[in-house]
Amino acid sequence: MTMTLDPPTAIVRANGELDIFTARQVSRQLSEAIRSGCLRVLVDVGGVTFIDASALGVFERARRDLAAQEGSMDFVATSPAFRRLCSLTGLDSVFQLN
Repeated sequence: MTMTLDPPTAIVRANGELDIFTARQVSRQLSEAIRSGCLRVLVDVGGVTFIDASALGVFERARRDLAAQEGSMDFVATSPAFRRLCSLTGLDSVFQLN
């Protein structure tokens, strides 16, 4: 996972598997972006091959933290599988999926 900070925007590019083993790293990077003054976070999930509930939970917590500061999180390059998982978990109603 890589991140580019250009406050007020952060671009996060996720690759490979996002699961319980990588969720802590994802959380740290998103927290760093928010602490750096980024109120708009773009998450590119085009390179994600697998995502589980722990990673989705990290994204949802970061989205709530951003919303509390009138910020936003958008997902770009979403795959049909990612959109389906968000739909099954009800997160498609809170995440901005592009």
